[in-house]
Amino acid sequence: MKSWYKKSVAVVASAALMVPAASAFAEAPQHKAKNMLANSAKQTEKNEEKWMSKDTIVIKHSGLDKNVHKKIGSKVIRSIPSLGYDVVQLNKGVSIEKAVSYYLKQNGISSVSPSYIYHSFNKEADPKKQEMYHLNLLQMDKALELAGNHDVTVAVIDSGVDFKHPDLKSQVLPPYNAAAPANTTYSGDHGTHVAGIIAAAKDNGIGGHGINPNAKLLPIDVFNGKEGANDFIIAQGILYAIEQGVDVINMSLGGYGESPLMKEAVQKAIDSGITIVAAAGNESTDEYSFPASFEGVISVGSTNERNKLSSYSNYGPSVDIVAPGEDIYSTVHDAKKGSSFVKFSGTSMASPVVAGIASLLKSKDPSLKPHQIEAILEMTAQDLGEKGYDLTYGHGLVDPVKALQFDLNKLPKHYSETKEDRIKNAKILTKNKLNTEQGAFEQQDEKKWYKVDLEENEYAQLTLKGADKYDYAFDLYFYPNSGIGDVEPIHVNDVRVGKKEGYLFKADQKGTLVIGVKDHNGSYSLKGKSTYIFTAQTTKDLPIDTIDKSTMEPIKKFPYSTAGKNYTLLSKDQQQDQDYFTFSVKKPTTLQFDLSGIPGVTASMELYLKDDFNPVPPEEIDQAENDEGEEEAYPMQTAYGTAKGEPVRMIIDAVPDQEYVLSVSNESNSEFSMEMFFSGGIEKEETISESMIPYTLKGEVVSLPPDEDGLPVDEAMIEENVPESQLPLIENNIKKRNEIDSLMSMLLNPTASGNLENVDPIIKQAIRFEIGDDQKAYFQTDYDEDYFLFKAKEDALYSFSFLKGMNQMPTGTVFEYDEETKELIPVSSLTNDLGILALLLGSAGNEDDAKVIPLKKDKTYVVAVVNAGERSAEPYTLKTKKIGDIPAEYNPNNHEEAKALKIQPGTTYRDHLIYQDDVDYYYYKQQGNDEVMSLLLSSVPFTNEQLAQLPKELQKDLKFAGAIIEDTNGNMKIDAKEMETEIPFGLGDNILEMLLGMMGTNDVNTSFKAKKDRGYFILVNSMGLGQVSIQPYTLTLFDHKHVDEDADSKLVNGVPSKPSVLVKKDEKWVATQYLNAGIPFGDKDYFEWNNDQKREVFFSLQTEKALDGVIRVLDANGKTVKTFDLYGVGDAEVGTVELDAGKYYIEVSEFDGKASTQPYTLEIK
Repeated sequence: MKSWYKKSVAVVASAALMVPAASAFAEAPQHKAKNMLANSAKQTEKNEEKWMSKDTIVIKHSGLDKNVHKKIGSKVIRSIPSLGYDVVQLNKGVSIEKAVSYYLKQNGISSVSPSYIYHSFNKEADPKKQEMYHLNLLQMDKALELAGNHDVTVAVIDSGVDFKHPDLKSQVLPPYNAAAPANTTYSGDHGTHVAGIIAAAKDNGIGGHGINPNAKLLPIDVFNGKEGANDFIIAQGILYAIEQGVDVINMSLGGYGESPLMKEAVQKAIDSGITIVAAAGNESTDEYSFPASFEGVISVGSTNERNKLSSYSNYGPSVDIVAPGEDIYSTVHDAKKGSSFVKFSGTSMASPVVAGIASLLKSKDPSLKPHQIEAILEMTAQDLGEKGYDLTYGHGLVDPVKALQFDLNKLPKHYSETKEDRIKNAKILTKNKLNTEQGAFEQQDEKKWYKVDLEENEYAQLTLKGADKYDYAFDLYFYPNSGIGDVEPIHVNDVRVGKKEGYLFKADQKGTLVIGVKDHNGSYSLKGKSTYIFTAQTTKDLPIDTIDKSTMEPIKKFPYSTAGKNYTLLSKDQQQDQDYFTFSVKKPTTLQFDLSGIPGVTASMELYLKDDFNPVPPEEIDQAENDEGEEEAYPMQTAYGTAKGEPVRMIIDAVPDQEYVLSVSNESNSEFSMEMFFSGGIEKEETISESMIPYTLKGEVVSLPPDEDGLPVDEAMIEENVPESQLPLIENNIKKRNEIDSLMSMLLNPTASGNLENVDPIIKQAIRFEIGDDQKAYFQTDYDEDYFLFKAKEDALYSFSFLKGMNQMPTGTVFEYDEETKELIPVSSLTNDLGILALLLGSAGNEDDAKVIPLKKDKTYVVAVVNAGERSAEPYTLKTKKIGDIPAEYNPNNHEEAKALKIQPGTTYRDHLIYQDDVDYYYYKQQGNDEVMSLLLSSVPFTNEQLAQLPKELQKDLKFAGAIIEDTNGNMKIDAKEMETEIPFGLGDNILEMLLGMMGTNDVNTSFKAKKDRGYFILVNSMGLGQVSIQPYTLTLFDHKHVDEDADSKLVNGVPSKPSVLVKKDEKWVATQYLNAGIPFGDKDYFEWNNDQKREVFFSLQTEKALDGVIRVLDANGKTVKTFDLYGVGDAEVGTVELDAGKYYIEVSEFDGKASTQPYTLEIK
């Protein structure tokens, strides 16, 4: 009997270590059993970890031998003799199964059981989870079930984090101020928002939750309360994160300078096993932002709720993956109220989504290396855009569920090497001949190695051309024969996707040059699409040509070409090389010179008059160098390559009886390039780029068609009237200065530069066309202006865009022709740039995007086009089309004072601001006594359905501004004196924001005192700076004639004397009232509520979107029990508190004391 009993106990104890799932599978079909049992086993593992101690068991006995615990290496940590139990802790290495088996064999044992762990079931749902669309989009509930239980820490290198935030304080480790270590960190809004996206707490009844609510956060403040962070501070922040042993670093920051210091810190972190995730940037460009573009960093672009790339998001080869980053709801530190929540947009919000998912992968398998995490995320991403990897979405939308389900056995092979491997395995190149090597990258971070032995002063010319979607680079290591030690590589990555890299290497001593060909971003293709062609050629003697100032090559006839002549841009001392060509013409001739692109070289051409260009004889060179009075000839015309390897073109209008000199050079347009400095610094021994690859200069006569419109008629006047002060400037500088003047003009008046003069010839000679008909034209001269005339057939939205010839930058203005005054009135520029400051600071529009302009039926319009770029013999094409209708509810009849729409309080009016000069006028006449009126204006956001149907150009949000002006004399006109009563709205105080085009608002809640029998104009105008929005707006005027429901109530010792009554509906108590105007310090409403039992009570206060509601719970004695003031403007205030049975008073107020125009709703349940 005793033996049977022991066996039974053993079975029960073993079964207790598993989830009793048999009943769930009892009726399952046989063919599903395997799957179900596998799932059961996984679930059992989870429950064992969650509900049972791993190293403690409980035994019941009637007395034991004194050495029984010692024999298995366990110890009693607690005894409960009254019940006959001992709690036994097992030594490390002793499994639960072994211990159970051992104790069941001992005399006196009656039972053995696990030590169960119990958790509070009092989990409060996160009330704002529905605001966090990205959690549902990414199936985060399912992902969290797949995550592991290993501890992970994510460093947030950002502005400071609000470590007292109730949704973060349980997650935050002691913060660190990298900028000022002796100080605490600043509570920044940005850093707090980022931290909440990663790891805001879950099931705590507050806000929503983070991607990984089980992660710990290490806030590292690198901004120290300032707007910017230096690279050395960020680098120190990274080093601190390494010291603290974090698993993941998120950096939602960046810039366009490639800091060597930060690069080394990033690499050190990656070498330490830390996964780094960074924001790709918000400038809507494919330029490389750092740290996101450093090797090994996961660069994240931003998408919206519809899985479309956000309009601001960067893209291109540096972006690895995308994640939701638009309108992300998360924690914030509000300057006024402290801890709160808000929606922000940016790649700054997308990056922490991916950082959180990376931390989930680490929680499941802590051994994962950074490159493995990146590979998993990229291989499991949801494909968006073009099939497979593309330059818009990278590898696609991050998919945490698939990432956590990924079979690690399918991880692609990761390329790794040692220095010895690099040299040993490199393919040997043949000397003194052109080596052409083709290959493909099929492993993450793969490099292909080549090597060649070089003598002292021997050269190697290298080139690299890659596939269209990839950005390739090469690293050069030169190991002198004098001893192989650590050498600093030369990184060559001067051009971007699809372009050819080039570099001329010179050995300063005998040694081995090892060349590593790679993808700059570590990208690869398992399908063999990541291909390249690498060439290398060595030589002892550079092929230096003999053309110089004293030996110029005459061009005797056109067409002309240097093909086959092996002219190069090389010099013996690796300095600037200039080759000179002379030519003349016998009649006025337009010539086009094309200089081929030279890999690794930024080339240029300059044109001189031979008379101004007097070469110094060789015997006088020394004297000339010492003659400080010697004047350098100024070029008449210049053409500079925009980047290394880019071709250069120059168009010349040559006249007879003049001899010209054309120079071809490897000198860029500035001895000191600020761009070089900003994009990574300048090496102390920086030399001019050279190449052994011959260039080809071609010259040909081009015959441009006659000027299409014969305009401008006063071109000669333009040339004759150049001010004396401008004469010494070269033509290129004049043009560039005019471009800047033009940009400044756009900044101050974005619509146009003013009315055109000489209108009659323009109207007579302008090219007639119909909308939808492409217009191809040429810029016959540098000063050519082309005019196109058409009539709009309907009120509609039209798009204008250009197809550009080489080096061209067509731009211009659309004018409306006034038949009565015979004037051309500017309607809109054809540029999407917002002005020069926006261009410099990164918020300009894309110049290639179509410009949308609303036009009116039967009106005559003129498009004036000029070239802000370089001259080209190629045509440009003006493309036009109707892109949309004017919204049906657009009201064109209230754009003048006399036609102001008369409005009444309580009625909502809806309209649009479509045309550039639209100003909507409204008029209100106060009837009766003086009273405070509230004015609400809001743009109406597009729905997802509308966005799915609208073209990209019509998806812009409406921003507006305006004013309230008192009509003091009641004449329905705005007189000059009445402008003094103006109350503006929608305009900020920040001058920089105004210069950047960030003016206007999409939401106004303001008020004014309306005087008895006075009238008031309300003006509303668009602030889109030429950007059309078809979003409607609504305008509502509210009086405050609501009866104050508790006007007679007073607070006596904190207790309201006449509180309002709550109405019970469907198991909850509800009140709907107004916060009234005109009450000192703001209205406060009080409600009496009787709680019949002790329980958790949920409170909710929903106000109109312009208000920030506050709930305060008081007990029967007027003492505050709980205040709910966590959520911000327009965000319902919610919260739960445990209340004893008894009487309570509920106070409702607004954070800033504002009055409501619409009733609020208070709910208690």
